[in-house]
Amino acid sequence: MKKAILVGLLAAAVTGCSSMKSIDDRNTYAQPSWYQECQQAGVKGWFWWKKEFAYACGGGESIHAQAAEEQMYAIAMNNFAKRINSEVNSETKIDFINDKKNTKTSISYVVRNTTIREHLKTETAHFTMQGRHYTFVRLEMPKAVFDQLISEAKQAKAQ
Repeated sequence: MKKAILVGLLAAAVTGCSSMKSIDDRNTYAQPSWYQECQQAGVKGWFWWKKEFAYACGGGESIHAQAAEEQMYAIAMNNFAKRINSEVNSETKIDFINDKKNTKTSISYVVRNTTIREHLKTETAHFTMQGRHYTFVRLEMPKAVFDQLISEAKQAKAQ
């Protein structure tokens, strides 16, 4: 009886571990190529079954895996929000004092509360390096929804 219980527990442990996915432990920092070249929009499908999408990417880094994932999603969502409903104020000043150039650039982003819906997670990547978690995501949204959200944001500003 004890043997049967031991075999059952061992089988359960092996089965439970087989559903786990290991996370790469790297010696050097890396980014997925789709993250480095994060496109703003694209098309999926063939011939007349094509569908347009808008994309946003984000990355996170922390000693805690969940914190890195939350950063990654927040940054990707913020990238959508900036494109849907933001204002940018940019100013560059150049002063010449005693024939020496002094430059000051300031950029301010204001992103209002923005509705974001129907986004899908398309790709993620995760690795650890020196005890820190690095995560990357690319979110996908149907282009028609993206355009509708821009229209709604413009209407809200006009009111």
